[in-house]
Amino acid sequence: MQVRPFYWLALSFLGYYCAYGVFLPFFPAWLKSQQYGEEMIGLVIGSAYIFRFIGGLFFSSLIKKADHIINSLRLLALCSALIMATMSLVADNFWLLFFAIGLFAMVNSAGMPIGDSLASTWQRQIGLDYGKVRLIGSAAFILGVVVFGGMIDWVGEQNIVWILTALLLFYTLIQLLKPSIPPKDETLIDSTPTQIGFLTLLKNSTTLRVMIGVGLIQSSHAAYYVYSTIYWTSIGISVAQTSLLWGIGVLAEILLFFFSRRLFQNWAVSQIFFLSAIVSILRWAGLAYADTFWQILPLQLAHSLTYAACHYAIVRYITTQPQNHIAKLQGLYNGLSNGALIALFSAISGLIYPISPTMTFLLMSVIAALSLLVIPRKLEAFLVKQN
Repeated sequence: MQVRPFYWLALSFLGYYCAYGVFLPFFPAWLKSQQYGEEMIGLVIGSAYIFRFIGGLFFSSLIKKADHIINSLRLLALCSALIMATMSLVADNFWLLFFAIGLFAMVNSAGMPIGDSLASTWQRQIGLDYGKVRLIGSAAFILGVVVFGGMIDWVGEQNIVWILTALLLFYTLIQLLKPSIPPKDETLIDSTPTQIGFLTLLKNSTTLRVMIGVGLIQSSHAAYYVYSTIYWTSIGISVAQTSLLWGIGVLAEILLFFFSRRLFQNWAVSQIFFLSAIVSILRWAGLAYADTFWQILPLQLAHSLTYAACHYAIVRYITTQPQNHIAKLQGLYNGLSNGALIALFSAISGLIYPISPTMTFLLMSVIAALSLLVIPRKLEAFLVKQN
């Protein structure tokens, strides 16, 4: 069965982010249900981000042509489902579980940069509206966090891995559809090399500063991703309310993606990065002291600017680069922002959180503030429609 590129990518994002909406907030809770302590959870999740960094870079580097992208996504989805299914079987053995989590992180994480590479390719090829197709992923995240969060409250946290396995199998199946317009490479009209290395890309000072700045903004979410569910339930907020808080944050993200082109079409990407950094500083400082549902709720609305606006800006920057740079730039972005840096700050959070949750979130505020020192001051990267 053939579907239009917009719908193929929307379905792919639906499957990926629905599973991710369960994994991100609730997998630490599953580890806790298996009798692992908070410091151990921080270590395991932090280490998983290292594997995400390795997997994102490795699998992105294997994409040599645009027509490799879809088959890569299908294979990675199937491997993610199979690995997740094994986790419940090895939960009693820490080292086997650690290995399985690391392997899962490698193959599953690659779906994010490769999916965005496909979006960037179609954005250049057929003018696909990235914001509107990406909001499908955000809506799927809400579905995962709210609907399946309620299911977890009913069936128990020990069954989270089986829910994830089912969702990942669904993700695998829907990607078997065939897009009516396959992604294609652009015809080179000069002697530009078709392949370029990660180090060569980072020798460009602007790209290096963008990647570090965005990495600091995105990785300042580390304590939120790892400990928010545990922290909120520890201060008396129910699992259902916790799911709702996550859902509210992503709903704000959806609205921003929907209106992203209208809101930011005249903004330089550097301005969007600065906006995201400043709101991140305020959000984490506020979360350090908020201790009721109604105090946390407005801070969750800020997710639209701390995550979504920053993500929109970096994808826009990458889309304006030469096509043969796109897959590797997506790999670098996800490797640093959702891999190496967030691994480091997750591990540090794991050491500080048992002592003081307040200090943990204040540290995230400081990390976001550091991004202001490296973000390029004048970086436009306006989209130009490709013919």
